[in-house]
Order: sequence, then C-alpha cells, then structure tokens
Amino acid sequence: MKVKMVVIDDEVLVRKGVISSVDWESHEIEIAGEAADGRSGLELIRTVQPELVLTDIRMPHMDGLQMMKEVREQFPHIRFVILSVLEDFPTVREALKLGAVDYMNKFRMDPDELLQSVLKIKEALVPKESAMTAEKADAESPWKVMREDWLDWLQGTPNDVYDGAIKSGSRYAVVVLEGNQGHAGTSIKYNELHVQLEAFKEQVEAIDCMFIYESSSGWTLFFRMPKDASSDFEITCVLLERMTAMRHACGDTFSCGVSQAFHLAGERMEAYREAQAALRLVFYRGYGVYAYDSEQSAFSDRHSQFMEMGDFKKYLICLEGHDDEAAEKAFQTLFPATVTEDVNVTEVVDAVHAWVSSVILLLKDWGGQVPASMLSESMFEHVNTRGTYLELRTWCYHLHQLAREMLVVFKKNAYHRPEVQRAIDYIKMHYAEQIRVQDVAHVVNLSENYFSNLFTKEVGKTFSQYIQEIRVEKAKELLRGRKLDWFEVGERVGMDNPKYFSKIFKKYTGCTPIQYTASRK
Repeated sequence: MKVKMVVIDDEVLVRKGVISSVDWESHEIEIAGEAADGRSGLELIRTVQPELVLTDIRMPHMDGLQMMKEVREQFPHIRFVILSVLEDFPTVREALKLGAVDYMNKFRMDPDELLQSVLKIKEALVPKESAMTAEKADAESPWKVMREDWLDWLQGTPNDVYDGAIKSGSRYAVVVLEGNQGHAGTSIKYNELHVQLEAFKEQVEAIDCMFIYESSSGWTLFFRMPKDASSDFEITCVLLERMTAMRHACGDTFSCGVSQAFHLAGERMEAYREAQAALRLVFYRGYGVYAYDSEQSAFSDRHSQFMEMGDFKKYLICLEGHDDEAAEKAFQTLFPATVTEDVNVTEVVDAVHAWVSSVILLLKDWGGQVPASMLSESMFEHVNTRGTYLELRTWCYHLHQLAREMLVVFKKNAYHRPEVQRAIDYIKMHYAEQIRVQDVAHVVNLSENYFSNLFTKEVGKTFSQYIQEIRVEKAKELLRGRKLDWFEVGERVGMDNPKYFSKIFKKYTGCTPIQYTASRK
C-alpha cells in the first residue's frame, strides 16, 4: 500500500532536497505535492488528503502551527514531521501536541535519517493484511488464472490444448490491461475486476472471457464471441464500451488495449500485437481504453523528430540567462504540449535522457550543491517510468523550474558580497511581508545607511526597487496560474492596496494586472 506525503517549506532548496534525496517511490511513498507557505499548504492538504505531512513552522501567510491546528480539526488521522531550524523547544512541544510525531533540523538531517523516520510512521499507518483473508479470497475466486504457457501460446508457441479451444466460425479478441504508473492506489484491483467480468458475462451473454493471464503489472484477457455475433466492428465497440465501464468501476487503475476481432488460431499472435500496439497509445493520448486501428499502423513507418538540436542549444543558453520568460519559451519549444503518434517513443525517451544529463552538467559547472539523487541513475529511472508524454513533460518541467531557481541562486552567490546575498535571500523568503530596509540591515548586522548604499552598489538598483521587482515577478507567476483574482494576487505578494499594486505592476510591465491576465489567454 502506498502512503501519500506532501512537503511544505518556504525554502525551495529544502523542499527539492527532501523530495530528491530519497527514492521515495521504491518505498511506496508518493510525493503528492509541495507548497511554499502555510496557506497554500493547507489548500494542498485539503485537496490530496495525504497520510503524512513534512512541514516547516515559520512560513509566510500562515505558520506551520496554525496550519496544523486547522488540519487536525478536519483530518485528525494525518501525521506531521516538523522540519525546522528552530531551537525553540516550547514551539516544538506545541507542535507535538498538535500531532507532530517527529522533529528534525532541516539543515542537519541526512537522507537516511529522514527516510527511517518516515518509514516508521508509514509502518504504523499501514494495517497488516491477514494471510488467512488473502487465502480465502484466492479460494473463492471464480476465475482460474492461466499459466505462463498460455501467454507463450498467444505469442506463437504451439499448444494443442489452446489451439483446440479456437472453434470454427467464432470470433475472438485479445485485450491487454496495464496498471497506470505514478499514481497513488493505481495497482489493478483484481477482485473488483473479477466482479466486473462476471457482470459483463451476465449483461452480454454472447461474449465470454475464456482465458486470463495475471502478471505483476497487469492482465491479458482472451474473449470469444459466438458464431452468430455481430460484425467485427460492432464487437470491438462492445468490448471498448464494457472495458471502459470496467475501468471506471475499478477506479481507473488500469489502461487497456483491444485488438481487432480474428477467426483462426494462427491469427492470435497478430491480435496480441495489435492489443499491445493499442495500449501504447496511452503514451500519446493519456490513460484510457483504446482499440487497434489498422490506419494508425501507417505511422510505424515514419517518425517525426523530437527535440531539434538547434532548439536544444538555444534552451541551454536561455536556461542560464537572465530572462525568465525566454527560458520558459525555450522549454515550451523543446517540449511541445502534445506529440503525435508518428513520434517514436524510444527517441523521445532517449532525447529526454540527453536533456537531463545536460541540465545536470550545467548545474555542476556552476558549482552548486546538486541533490544527490540528481547525480544517480534513479533520476533516469524517473524518465523511464513516466506512463504518458504529458507525465514525462510535467516531470521535465519541474526539473526545468528547479534548475532555473538553482542557477539563479548559484549565479547570485558567485557575484554578490555575503551580506548582500543574505539580504537577497531574506527578501525572497519574506517578500509577501512588510519589509523595511532597517529590518533587513539588522538581519545582516549592518547599519541602515551603509547597508542601503552597499545594496544599491552591488545590485544596481535601490532596496525598494528590488523589492518591487521581486513582488511584480511573483505576481506575474500567480497571474499566469489564473487561480486568483488580480487583487488577491496583490495581497499574496505583499501589496494589499489594489490601487498601489496596479500602479507598481504597470510601472514594471507596462500594463495593469487585468491587462496582463487578458494578454495571456
């Protein structure tokens, strides 16, 4: 059983470090989301309802303790692990009272320590399954699972028994099911599928599911239609309709490929190939149920190229440049929103492997502390296990955003004096609050006048101009997400007065927040 976990911390490197430093998937722990403040963290928890939350205490908009109080009222079963630098033990005790089961210093913990803590919590959450119950379920199962020799026969190995099952005049079809990857609870629910197959037999008596082969990742089914069955096309439509209904009844935990109908035992290998080919459409179109289309097979002889070399080079230049919009546009060009069936899947995966390697090397060239998992083969395993192009593209976009954020940090660290860099880091963490120059000067242990002059000299703009630019950039990100009204965005970035927010936004972008949102449609 998988356990869902979310990570909430206002420091991006801490969040990404927690997520990437451990191969959570291999321990059946799904990272169901991340958030940068308590308010958005609370929304995330309400949406995904995880079993475990890793969270900081001091965060913008809503601190971790207040967030925990609200979560405990709605979801008392959720467990918390506190990640903080606070040495304030009364605060820690308060967190423990609210349901925290562990507390770690986020800058001193090692990945193994974090993993062991999470695994102990998971062990307490996951109920022990009764072996007696499992044996009873197997004994009561109405379906006889076929041996591997049946699958060998389906792929061409002669077998008189199975050949004899093919009756003259009847029609047959092969259906291949595969569990959807990368989602919580997406292992195929075998008992529910058996129930649905029984219901299928009762509702469509003319069609019989003859053989079933269960593997670790899915099922292979063999259907028989009687001699007086409808046309091959109508049979395919019935199978598509019923398999779609069964898929929904089983929680959409599998995808399915359906072959064309065939008549002779010797045609079974082609039918099996067709079902597998139909299942591969999941990569292009997303999880679902697909039937083999002979016209679609024409794509197998021609392939469009994915990730042009010129676009690749331009992307790497933009990635380490100063223009966020140029970097975003370069990514969108390199990874189009959709790919057609004539793009070779293997070429896509190979190209993404090359892209991942290039991004990692670029980060290493800047001397950054790259998370350990980014340097291991497990990162490339992430590429190989994405079930659809959309999933693969989404994962690559997350890596792109992480690399972009890290490169900005690395380049700033290489350029600014330590006091100024600490001030910049502080501003980026607290931009949503009312920040005064004297407050930041105090944080970096400098006098107000000296700090103000030093900041302007190092950064090339005044303290107030820099904060305004940071807030406008953050506002642009939120407006592009289109989840908040423009005046709510102003509140989120520290400008509560709508008139003032609109004025400052227009000063740096040349348009009002409303105009900016409209231009992005």
